[in-house]
Amino acid sequence: MRLQAAHGAVGRGDVLIRHSEVTAYDALVSAIYESVESDQPWLDPLEKLRVMLGANSTCTRISQKGSKPRQHIYASGPNISMTGLEDVQRFNPRELLPIDLAVGEARMIDWSQTTSSAPFDEMLKEHDIAYLAVACIDMIDGAQCTLNCCRGDGGEPFDNEEMQLVKAVGRHFREAMRIRRSLTRARILSQFQTEALDSLGIAAFLINRSGSHSLLNETARFAIENRIGLKQYGAGLHAINSNEDTTFQAAIRAAFQAEDGSGARALLFEPSDEGERLHVIVRPRVHQSLLHDKPEVSALIFLRVHEVVGRDDVKLLQQLFSFTATEAQLAVGLAKGLCLKRIEADLNIRHNTARAHLRSMFVKTDVSRQSQLVSLLTNSLVPLGRSQTHSIQ
Repeated sequence: MRLQAAHGAVGRGDVLIRHSEVTAYDALVSAIYESVESDQPWLDPLEKLRVMLGANSTCTRISQKGSKPRQHIYASGPNISMTGLEDVQRFNPRELLPIDLAVGEARMIDWSQTTSSAPFDEMLKEHDIAYLAVACIDMIDGAQCTLNCCRGDGGEPFDNEEMQLVKAVGRHFREAMRIRRSLTRARILSQFQTEALDSLGIAAFLINRSGSHSLLNETARFAIENRIGLKQYGAGLHAINSNEDTTFQAAIRAAFQAEDGSGARALLFEPSDEGERLHVIVRPRVHQSLLHDKPEVSALIFLRVHEVVGRDDVKLLQQLFSFTATEAQLAVGLAKGLCLKRIEADLNIRHNTARAHLRSMFVKTDVSRQSQLVSLLTNSLVPLGRSQTHSIQ
C-alpha cells in the first residue's frame, strides 16, 4: 500500500494522506493511546500500521546495548511467532540496527546493500525481510526504543511518504509510552506506600467533600470488616461510638476548610471491649480535582489498628536480629509496653535469666540500655521487615 500525495489530501503532522486513508490513520492513532493501559500494549496499533503500509511485520523494540545487550520486542504480523522472536533476539542489537538514529529520526535500510554476517543474512532470508523502515521513538534509561516496519523480497522499498508516516506514528508512540511509564510508576509507588502502611498496621481512608470515602489499603478493609473503631454507614465513614463520631465528623469538616493542607488533628477512640484505645489522625489533603483543574481538599484518615510488634513477629525478630526464640518473645513483650516482671511471669523465667537474655539482645542490636531496645523495636524497624504476605491479625 502506497501513501501518495494526491488531490484532496489532508495533513496529519508531517504526513499527507488521501481522504480514503484518514479514517485508517485516525484509528491507528487512537489505538496507540488506547494501548496505554492494555495488558498487551501496542499490538493492535502495530497491526493497523502493518496493514496500512502493506508490511510483512511491524514491531517496537527496546534495545539495551553495551557489554550485556538486552532486547524486548512487541511484534505483529501473520508470520510472527515466539520462535521467530527468539531467533531475532539472539543477534546483537547493533547488528539488528547498524545505523545511528537520533530521537524522532526515521531511516530506511535496504538489507541487500548492508554488510552483515552469514547467520544474520540467513535469518533475514528465513523471515523474508528485505527492507526495514525504522524510527527512533525514544531513549529510556540508556535503552533505545524503535518502531520497525519490514517488507520482504516481493515488496518495494519504503518511499518518502511512507517514511514520513512512520516518523509521525513514532511521535505518537513516544507520547503514549511516556504516559504508560508515568501510570506504571504511579501504580508502583502506590503499591509500595500501601504495603508500608499495611506493614505498620495503619488503616488509611480518603473522604471527599461529598462524604463518600475510599479504603486505601488492606488494613483499612480489615478494620471496616471487623468494626475496629470505624464503620461504613451509607456512603459515609463514622466512628463506632456515637459520642466519638460527633468529634470525628467535626474533625473531617475542619479538614475540608484547610485550603493550605495544614491542621491535622489527633483523636483517641475508647475500645468497645477489653482492647487498647485507638489512635486516629484526621488531616487535610490538597490535590488536583479529577473533574476540573482547580485544587480541592479531601480528608485523610489514619487509624492504628495493630500493635507495632505482635506475637506473630517472633520468627521475624529471630530473623532480623538473630534472637533466640525466648529473646524474641521477650522483645514482643517489651514492644507491647509490658514491664519486665510481667514478661518474666508470662514466659515463666527467672529475673536473672531475663536479664541475661537482655544483655545478649543488647549485643545483637548494638544498644546499651533497655529503653534503647524498646525504642528500636517500636520505631517501625520490625513492621517494615514484614513480607507483603504477612497476615493481618
